[in-house]
Amino acid sequence: MIRVVGQVRFRGSTMSRHNSRQKLSQFLLVEHLERRDVPAMIYDFDLVRQNAADFRDDSLLLTLTTPIAPDFSVGAYAPGLQLIRNYHLVPNLYEAKIQGATLLGTLEKLEPSLRVAMVQPNAKIQAAGIPNDPSFSKLYGLNNTGQTGGKFDADIDATEAWDTQTGTGRTIVAILDTGVDYNHPDLRDNIWTNTGEVAGNGIDDDHNGFIDDVHGYNFVTLTGDPMDDNGHGTHVAGTIGAVGDNGIGVAGVNWHTRLMALKFLDSTGSGYLADAIAALDYAVQMGARISNNSWGGGGYEATLGQAIARATVGGHIFVAAAGNSSSNNDVTAAYPANYNSPNVVSVAAVDQNGVLASFSNYGPTSVDIAAPGVNIYSTLPGGTYGSYSGTSMATPHVTGALSLYLDAHPGASATEALSALYQSADSLTSLQNRVAGGRRLNVGNMFTQLAPPVSDPQGARVVAGQFNQAGGSITSASLTFSEEVQPSSFSLADVSLVGPLGTLAISSVTTVTGSGNKQFTITFAPISQAGNYRLGVGPAILDLTGNYMDQNVNGFNGELSDLYTLDWTQQVQTVFTNNSRVAIRDLRTVTSTITVDADLIIGDLNVRMDASHTYVSDMVITLTSPTNVVYTLFNRRGTSGDNLIGTVFDDQAAVGIAEGLAPFTGAFRPEGSLTSLVGKNARGKWTLSISDKASRDSGTLQGWSLEFTQQLQVSAMPARRLAGSQLAKAQVALVSVALPVGPMWTGGALLSANQPLTPVPDLHAAHPMAVANTAAALQARLDMSVWSRFLADETGTPWSTRNRAAKAY
Repeated sequence: MIRVVGQVRFRGSTMSRHNSRQKLSQFLLVEHLERRDVPAMIYDFDLVRQNAADFRDDSLLLTLTTPIAPDFSVGAYAPGLQLIRNYHLVPNLYEAKIQGATLLGTLEKLEPSLRVAMVQPNAKIQAAGIPNDPSFSKLYGLNNTGQTGGKFDADIDATEAWDTQTGTGRTIVAILDTGVDYNHPDLRDNIWTNTGEVAGNGIDDDHNGFIDDVHGYNFVTLTGDPMDDNGHGTHVAGTIGAVGDNGIGVAGVNWHTRLMALKFLDSTGSGYLADAIAALDYAVQMGARISNNSWGGGGYEATLGQAIARATVGGHIFVAAAGNSSSNNDVTAAYPANYNSPNVVSVAAVDQNGVLASFSNYGPTSVDIAAPGVNIYSTLPGGTYGSYSGTSMATPHVTGALSLYLDAHPGASATEALSALYQSADSLTSLQNRVAGGRRLNVGNMFTQLAPPVSDPQGARVVAGQFNQAGGSITSASLTFSEEVQPSSFSLADVSLVGPLGTLAISSVTTVTGSGNKQFTITFAPISQAGNYRLGVGPAILDLTGNYMDQNVNGFNGELSDLYTLDWTQQVQTVFTNNSRVAIRDLRTVTSTITVDADLIIGDLNVRMDASHTYVSDMVITLTSPTNVVYTLFNRRGTSGDNLIGTVFDDQAAVGIAEGLAPFTGAFRPEGSLTSLVGKNARGKWTLSISDKASRDSGTLQGWSLEFTQQLQVSAMPARRLAGSQLAKAQVALVSVALPVGPMWTGGALLSANQPLTPVPDLHAAHPMAVANTAAALQARLDMSVWSRFLADETGTPWSTRNRAAKAY
């Protein structure tokens, strides 16, 4: 087991730890923000002063106020500081190397920086005490006949599962640990191999950012050799996937899996936060469906929590040891097992009698399942074997079971796999009020008592989309599908991009490496022209079972209304900032004002702020407009959490402030909508009011900003309602429209038809495959994004939005 050493602090005051299991939404991510004119927030400042040995002295983690074009030169952000790597799972997070300076001195230099948003010292991670009771035992955890003096059948029923499935090797399992002896005779046939890499040539052949990463990566030495020099990781690997039925040694839960070795802990079992995030980042990037995390304990680290939550997008399952402190995780949280992201599985340990191990942590709400973890016999480096105990040993039983299930059901989602895991578990009286549902792993039941996942007749849909900027221009778009799609069915012909001057060329459509064909990047020439842009995708993109898209989730695949659209308005933002600090005192209301001295017609308004305040639920925050209309932004949310760091109140945010978690980093919808300000003139005095409603906790407003985008004028055409069959007969001709100079939408489309068009009551095609089978209709869909905004029914509702599942911003 591994323990995180460190405590989150705000500069000059302690940020309290919270014992309850914290909710971490998958949307709680580091946002790409345009501007943030407030000093950097420093974590663990006091702890570095008290005991610098708990942190790495030559590196730290940070986020930037302006993530576009980060500067990797030495001294760019502080003397001797150089950015050395970033993370896919946590955008805008960087590890920076410290040269010729101390950690404490660097933190002091970074604190007043306006270019750095957040700084996190690189917390040390150490091996926690594993109960030192190694004794020879056989694999009672897989099949218990009482051979070790335990209770008959107090096991996971692996032999029953093997009657149905012994593994196929389809599922990649990442082992984040001390490495793996990939030459062990009982493991080497199941070690993952990166087929895109040539061993030993010193070249990053697959262009994933890592050289010679043939079997994984070593984040301690930054080399492609993840060999285990401790033993812990190899022992874990054997329980998950030692080769079965090969006449030697032991058998893993999955006889034929693929084990990815990711070493971030050194020979003493010590490592650092930045490397743990990097290892998980690599696992998701390279296609691992599951990661085994037999390490943990200590405190909440926001950056690691964000990475784990972000991994849910790719369907990644994060299996974690509950801890070896004999403590209640419902009361005293142990991380990473206590991150309440839906992809986290927290595992306790039981002995050969099915009784909770004396050392095991527990928690009826925070610990999800138990598995054998006492005197577990498995592989060790050098071709040897031995017995270890700990929740570290229980965890790989669960990981192996999940990999076996996904091998048998490759189309199953992470949610379906976890549902099968929990529904099939044995419910033991001895584990009631100790583990959720009293559950002990039963992999046999996953195959003998549960029906296989129902074949999904519904097509894929785009669940996330965004335009990507570089240097002030948009250069690409990223899409995430709800399930794996066939790359060969997604080509340039399936994409359209229309802007103020008409249709723009698409350069490429590529699969994101390691995404399991769920994530794609669409590239085009850089766009800087002001105006509205719309990307159209689909609907003739196929999932693995041959279904066309079902974007509107109505059960009919391949309709015109299943076209996914993504909108972007290219415009300049105007920002007004007040960086004066204001003390927030108990049971008082304080104010800060910004005067807008220009005539701006509001198209959108975001409010950005930073406030240090322990127990944020003491606060009510409002914004008063120049016309004295009061808008509530924040109303006593976040329970006992601390601070609002880089918080943006944005009506278009995916997450409401009520659903967020302190320190509320990123964008959130405010309590009261700001949309009524659209069309109003921004000139005048704006007032931010913060009311402290309780005693004992206080804080400081560090600064705040008003971010205005001006309202664009959009030329419109008379609306006509068209049926799907008639749309196929419509001819579209792009025209240029002369409009007054300014940031206006300057293009449009003119519709004509081969025959009179009459209103019809139904916009759906008569047959779900009508579009797919009609060449003319498929051609018509390519122009859909141009003119769909002009089509409306008698109520005035745009046709393109009536059947669209969601709109991405």
